[in-house]
Amino acid sequence: MEHRKVSRLLILAGAIAVLGGGYLFFLDAPMAALQYRALMPEYAYLFIPALVFLWVIGLIYLAAMADYFRVCRRIGQDRSFCPDNERSLSRIARFLIGAAAIWLLGIPLGLLLGLSLGIWTAAFLLAAAASAAMGMLALGLSRLLKRATEIKEENDLTV
Repeated sequence: MEHRKVSRLLILAGAIAVLGGGYLFFLDAPMAALQYRALMPEYAYLFIPALVFLWVIGLIYLAAMADYFRVCRRIGQDRSFCPDNERSLSRIARFLIGAAAIWLLGIPLGLLLGLSLGIWTAAFLLAAAASAAMGMLALGLSRLLKRATEIKEENDLTV
């Protein structure tokens, strides 16, 4: 019964993250971009590329969250130590590390497009670092889960 409670709490935390990320990437960012376009018309040509850049990253994070919810569902079914969870965590790691690479790619792309990055460089570096750190954590957890699954299977065969 405890695993169902943990699963529900993890799903709630994930839902809050999806709502916050959805708001940030798909509502707040476009509104801010519209304001920047009005305030600085010389950068109006960056409106669509900037939105596409953010939406690609947002969709990558959404794909990672889909795997996260699969893991939560399996935990609720008392299937914490299974190969499917290891594969899901490994995919989450790849999504997050890929998103970190795209954040970093945004810095030279912005410079090529004529944007003086300033504070945006720090924001992109922070986003890339956070994404890469979470990706490495997910990768480490997937390796631990793989080993735990192997031990569980050995114990199941012994019994």
